[in-house]
Amino acid sequence: MIDYKAVDENYWRDAKDNALTIFKTDKLEIGILEISPGVRLPREGYSIHAENDEFAYVLSGEVTFSTDKESIKLKSGMMMYNRKGTPHYVVNLSDKSARVLWILSPPR
Repeated sequence: MIDYKAVDENYWRDAKDNALTIFKTDKLEIGILEISPGVRLPREGYSIHAENDEFAYVLSGEVTFSTDKESIKLKSGMMMYNRKGTPHYVVNLSDKSARVLWILSPPR
């Protein structure tokens, strides 16, 4: 069976400054996130996925992905990998919204 979703503007509205899960299996979780200008997620501190490797692909715009040791600006077309257990946050320092596709493995 093929499962699919048309990720339209209704999905993106629900994903505004909120990580929205689109698919989840026993092996991975895939979702989207639209980050508004000036928004940092989480708003304070770090996010830590103790048991999950994380991947993100920037579909449009740019975001800064930071760990407790480094920061990198990710632009449209760039992909990153963050090892499980690494404290991190993402912030949009630009003046335009950014859209990101993310993957966690295994799922939360």
